[in-house]
Amino acid sequence: MIYEREWSNPNYEFSTYTVENLNWHLHFHEVFEICYVISGRIKITIDKEDYNLKNGDGVIIFPRQLHRYESAHDSKMHMITFMPKLIPEFVNRYKNMIPKNNVLIDIKKYKDEFNPENIFEQKSLLYGILGMLTKNTDFKESMPRGESQMLLKILKFIECNYFGDCSLDTVSKQLSYGYTYLSRNFKKLMNMSYMEYLNRYRINRAIYILSSEKNVPIQEVAVRCGYDSLCSFNRNFKAITGMTPSKMQNQDRK
Repeated sequence: MIYEREWSNPNYEFSTYTVENLNWHLHFHEVFEICYVISGRIKITIDKEDYNLKNGDGVIIFPRQLHRYESAHDSKMHMITFMPKLIPEFVNRYKNMIPKNNVLIDIKKYKDEFNPENIFEQKSLLYGILGMLTKNTDFKESMPRGESQMLLKILKFIECNYFGDCSLDTVSKQLSYGYTYLSRNFKKLMNMSYMEYLNRYRINRAIYILSSEKNVPIQEVAVRCGYDSLCSFNRNFKAITGMTPSKMQNQDRK
C-alpha cells in the first residue's frame, strides 16, 4: 500500500493495484480512491457510513473523506488512487463537495480498463466513472476546510511521530492548538478519542512489522511502535486484534 505521506510524490499522480484481505485504520488523504471488489466481501466505512461490498461492487472515496477497510474473510480488491489535478473540470464544478452516496453503480463495465497505459486513457477512465457517479447521486458540502485542515495536520503528525512522543499535549504545542480544543474536535470528527486512534495506528504498524519481517523480537516491535512498556503493548495489541503479538507472529511463521 502507498501510505498517506507519500502522496506528495509526483510519481503517484495515478496508481492502480490489487490488494487482498485489506484492513486499514480510519484515515483520510488528499487524493481520490476507487475501490472495486474482485472477490469476497469487505466493509468500507466512509464518513461514518458503512458500505458492505461483494464481488462486482465499487465505491469512490473523495479527498478528505474519513474511511477505513475491514475484511473478515478472504477478499480481493482492485484500487485506483489519483490526484485531483488529473480531473480539473470535475474538481472545479464540484469544489468542496462530496457525494451523498459513494457507491459506483455499474462499475463492472469499466473493469477491463483499470490499467490504462497513458494519461489520456487515465483521464478517459476517470471521467467516465465520475460521469456515471453524477448521474446516480446528489452532492453535499464536505467537511469545513478549517476542521479538515486541523485533522489532516494531526493525522500527519501521528504518521511521522507515532514511534516517539506523540501525546495530545505534544501535538497541541507543536501545532499551536489548545489541548481541550483538539481533544474535543478530534473526538467529534473521528468518533473516537485521540488516544484510541493513536493506539490503533500504532498497533496497525505493529501488525505490518510482524507480517513483513521474520523473527523480529516483540520487544523491538513495541519500541518501534512507540511503546515504552511491553505490558502496555501486549495489552493494547490483544484488545484491538483479539490475540497477542506472539500468537500472531507464530501464525505468520506457519
